[in-house]
Amino acid sequence: MTNSQEVETLARRCIELYNKRSLEWVDTCYAENVEWFELPLPSTPSGQHGNQAFLRNVAARLLSLFLDRQMTIHNLVATDNSVALELEWKGTASATIGTFKIGSLVQYRVASFLTFAHGLIIKQVDYCVQI
Repeated sequence: MTNSQEVETLARRCIELYNKRSLEWVDTCYAENVEWFELPLPSTPSGQHGNQAFLRNVAARLLSLFLDRQMTIHNLVATDNSVALELEWKGTASATIGTFKIGSLVQYRVASFLTFAHGLIIKQVDYCVQI
């Protein structure tokens, strides 16, 4: 197996774990000192940045607000130690969140760039656009 096949497998596994709607994916897929970046969104106008613990907190909050959240891979390109993903993220709001009312379907198109080392994500940058 080549490195690009390995990182593709790891990226697909991370999305699979994410879609199981638990927090297992954070500890399984990310190094403790990961650099995670999410560029600005209406709900986070300054964007977000943090390590594994920060990402776990964001993920827990998101899971409580969108019980049915799901990611679908539309495109994936892998190199030796990195993966570029085109994803669709969607979920139903379980609370009023900004302009989203309870029961609103929320959808984003996401470009996510992952860098791997020793089988874990060490850097992730997400660009999200509401659709």
